[in-house]
Amino acid sequence: MFKNIVRSLGRGKRQSTAPRLSVIVVCYKMEKQIGNTLRSLLPPYQQKIKKSEYEILIVDNGSPEPLAEETWKIASNVHYIRIPPGEASPNPGVSINRAARQARGEALAIMIDGARMVTPGVLSWGLRLLEMNPRSLVEVRSWHLGPKFQSESILEGYNHEVEAAMLLESRWWENGYRLFTISASNTLTEDGFGGRAMESNCLLIAKGVFDEIGGYNERYKQAGGGLVNHDFYARAVGTAEQVFTLLGEGTFHQVHGGAATGLTRAQLDEALKGWWEESRSLRGDLRPPGREKFIIAGHIPPECRRWLQAGVAEPATGNQPT
Repeated sequence: MFKNIVRSLGRGKRQSTAPRLSVIVVCYKMEKQIGNTLRSLLPPYQQKIKKSEYEILIVDNGSPEPLAEETWKIASNVHYIRIPPGEASPNPGVSINRAARQARGEALAIMIDGARMVTPGVLSWGLRLLEMNPRSLVEVRSWHLGPKFQSESILEGYNHEVEAAMLLESRWWENGYRLFTISASNTLTEDGFGGRAMESNCLLIAKGVFDEIGGYNERYKQAGGGLVNHDFYARAVGTAEQVFTLLGEGTFHQVHGGAATGLTRAQLDEALKGWWEESRSLRGDLRPPGREKFIIAGHIPPECRRWLQAGVAEPATGNQPT
């Protein structure tokens, strides 16, 4: 199992007290959203994995006020790392690298945006696939909660209050796969599970491979890190021997006025110009990775079936019975 991963990467024998996995979640001014994210990352919602098998590192990257203890101090495997405003970088990759140095797990699950809820099998399925090849990468596709891509739905009145009511009506905590029925695709999932992706908002990788890659590029300075997540994804795909696209699981973005989803289309286009210019100056073009190394693997929950083929999924219109 994972002891084989550790040996193959030359990291020595795993101590019995070390968790199998460290989940790194970066947040900034999202107290209303991080509670849902944490709830979706913990048992009993997360299935077929014990709390003792993993740790969650919440990295607060410069929020003016720290997260309230009642928000994060809800399980013994949740740990809070606060980076004060004066020390924080606009690049969340710096926070991820810091957390990775403190992580005790043999593998990492990296979530660069703490406003993303996950489905119930992300951790167990991710570990299962990662164990198949110690030098593989597991990437989880993402959706936006609500009826449309959030940059558009926000302009039509979609906000946190509307979203909270929708989530409450869905009773997502009873069956997390219902999130598929109240969400819309974004640029990563508009072609279903089989299309090319330029980044992942939840990816699993052995810690030794993360260290070999050099972690996230800390030279990105644009707000939100610009294309730092794309940069890491491209390097991780290039290094991995195998890339698994996790079928039947996903992450779901909660609206919070982030670096991209809080912008109008014109503002987003302008921001993207700056992000691409910065990325080209740091490492050249970030070309979308091909599908040569990719294998789609996982399962097919009934709620997920409409996303199996490109172009067949209609925008969500609200909670649908399951």
